[in-house]
Amino acid sequence: MTINKAIKSALCFNADFFIGDIMKISLKNSIFKDSQQIGEEVLFKLSADRLLAPVYEAMNKKPKAGRYGGWEAKGISGHTLGHFMTALALCYETTENKKAKEIADYVIDELEALQQENGYVCGFPEKEGFLGVFNNPETFTVGGFDLAGWWVPYYTLHKIIRGLIDIYEKTENEKALNVVSRLGLWVYNTTSTLNDIQRKRVLQCEYGGMNQVLSRLYRITGDERFKKASEFFCEEDLLLPLSQKQDVLTGKHANTQIPKIVGALEMYNNGGENHLYDSAKFFFDTVNENRSYAIGGNSVSEHFHDLHTEPLETNTCETCNSNNMLVLARELFNLDKDAKYYDYCERVLYNHILASQDETGMKTYFVGLKSGHFKVFSTLEDSFWCCFGSGLENPFTYNQHIYNRYENELYVNLYISSTVEDADFSATLNSEYPQGEKAEFIIESETDKIICFRKPCWCGEFLVEYNGKIYNETEKGYVKIKGEFRKGDTFKINLPMKIKIHHKRDDENQVYFTFGGIVLAERLGREKFPQDDHAKGENDLTNYEGIEVSPISNTNIYSIGNLKFSLDGHTLEPFYDIMHERYRVYFEIKD
Repeated sequence: MTINKAIKSALCFNADFFIGDIMKISLKNSIFKDSQQIGEEVLFKLSADRLLAPVYEAMNKKPKAGRYGGWEAKGISGHTLGHFMTALALCYETTENKKAKEIADYVIDELEALQQENGYVCGFPEKEGFLGVFNNPETFTVGGFDLAGWWVPYYTLHKIIRGLIDIYEKTENEKALNVVSRLGLWVYNTTSTLNDIQRKRVLQCEYGGMNQVLSRLYRITGDERFKKASEFFCEEDLLLPLSQKQDVLTGKHANTQIPKIVGALEMYNNGGENHLYDSAKFFFDTVNENRSYAIGGNSVSEHFHDLHTEPLETNTCETCNSNNMLVLARELFNLDKDAKYYDYCERVLYNHILASQDETGMKTYFVGLKSGHFKVFSTLEDSFWCCFGSGLENPFTYNQHIYNRYENELYVNLYISSTVEDADFSATLNSEYPQGEKAEFIIESETDKIICFRKPCWCGEFLVEYNGKIYNETEKGYVKIKGEFRKGDTFKINLPMKIKIHHKRDDENQVYFTFGGIVLAERLGREKFPQDDHAKGENDLTNYEGIEVSPISNTNIYSIGNLKFSLDGHTLEPFYDIMHERYRVYFEIKD
């Protein structure tokens, strides 16, 4: 179950949210519920004390348990704790599992006890990175991932602050708000000592979504100091060109930029200037339309490649990027209510996020699209990459995408079997998709809401039947039906799926195939396969020996049943189903 709060506070000047209602959204049996249950099992296998160990050490205290390995044993230690807190909050919100809240409450108690008098609490000592800046404002060193000799300290701090806010908002833990407010004031007190030249130097190092979380704190508390602190992390040198529809992204580290844009939109929602919204909208459009792959992911070796190209490598589609782009899409939908944002969410959720977690709950860093490669998954003891952290969150975000509520409108965005209820309304969505083409939305209580059904971009003959009448006229991609609905009223939804061929952006002789919104791929077996495709390091198997993959002679493809398809003697199936063997998504044509 997820509790979707669409609350327009007194501070949210620009966001058109519904006031004061709560929607409870629960998954029914589906591939998404299966994935969510696996994600929950992994979340509860993790030790809170081991994730808290770097914080103990940073405060010069003996931890209760030893650190995990991988990134948690390095200078970025503590970032997974932030993801862990967010995942616990989301888990409690979506499943109502009290164990998630109990662990979250324990983590907050620990952080409250460890927090310094000045408000600082994080996974490395204050003097590392931070005081290296504030004590040496004219001479501190800085690079893309280095600040005063430390690995992306604000990136880690962002994860901690976000986790604290999420626990406060989703579990109503007041201690979490106290801890994060004190930490936010530490950020304000320290950053306000720097001039603008020094500020811009700080922003040369990846800082996550610091502008977003500080603006969220401003929205929650009304404290102007948090607004001022968020403005410190507002990178106008990036945002202004984007607001003028200039794509300046080539060569930039992709997931460094996405949280900045999410933060800019949060600042806009809290009364910020119009160019913040303009930059976010253009950024989403250009990444989605010009820089994304078949599965909806983006980047090569973590960076944005040349515009209008689609290089196929073993290190494409960093999974963190898709996690953050989904957040951006949802927030833009709140403002625009355009179906294109949930067309994107559907594409990424089915084809990248579902495909990024295996049956053991381990997560991918990259999802390589070079033909003949394979997915590389994390371990539970020694990986703790950024994408492992965001991967902890992903299974508990599925519910967030299915419905939206604004004033008297309910939007049905994704056709995932689920239930939805709020104070005066409840309904059930039963869906065959993607195994079938039918869905039905059943009213469980009387309502006069306007029900808005998204027409998927891949669906040509989409229609909704209600009370003997056919509805297919759309507004911004939604069929909207208004009436006095009674318990038992049923909307029958037709989702005809077709096979479609897509050409690679920069090579007409390379293609991929979709059935409805599902990307198809070919299993290529385990020839020359590694002994284990779970790796400690995110790049450990990136350059593993490949295999030869022959081109196809034609693109004649047809269904052979059960979501399987025949293509020139090859069998294709949903990419999200292929684990622990080689595959190809893009097919080269002989001529």
